[in-house]
Amino acid sequence: MITLKKPLLCAALFLIATTAFSQTTTYPSWLKPRMKALKLNGQYELTPFLKPAYLQDDFNGDGVPDIAVLVIERSTQKKGILLIQKKKSHCEVFGAGNSFGKGSDDFAWADTWSLYKEKSAYATQFDKKSGDVKGGKQVPLNRHCIYIVSREEASGGLIYWTGKKYSWIHQGD
Repeated sequence: MITLKKPLLCAALFLIATTAFSQTTTYPSWLKPRMKALKLNGQYELTPFLKPAYLQDDFNGDGVPDIAVLVIERSTQKKGILLIQKKKSHCEVFGAGNSFGKGSDDFAWADTWSLYKEKSAYATQFDKKSGDVKGGKQVPLNRHCIYIVSREEASGGLIYWTGKKYSWIHQGD
């Protein structure tokens, strides 16, 4: 009896492990056709390097949910966020080879992201000459934002819609 339990235990562990690794991310049905229409498939690969794999919200205030997905730029392997507006044929890329605020052109530093739903945020301000932190400034927010952070570094930022464009609010050092 004891010898039968070990093979059964091994088989059960194997099934659990293979099931966990074989799970795929299910994206909204309109995402991949929109990426193809925008000719993004050759340059970017959907790669859920953080959880959740995507965020969906009305980021720009047009009344229609947009989607922010995690991508890797194929040529450089730099990580970032692709934000596609569902209503318009328009997208924005943050990181993934495109410099964006103090987030840089590679979001490999990030270990978590989420929706930020508060009405304001504090932006870290830096001295232009020394680069030292000189304080913070409260920024009002009209829309939900994308919050991306490195918990280890205690630093990150918010990607938010100003009413005209997407901008970065740096938080932490």
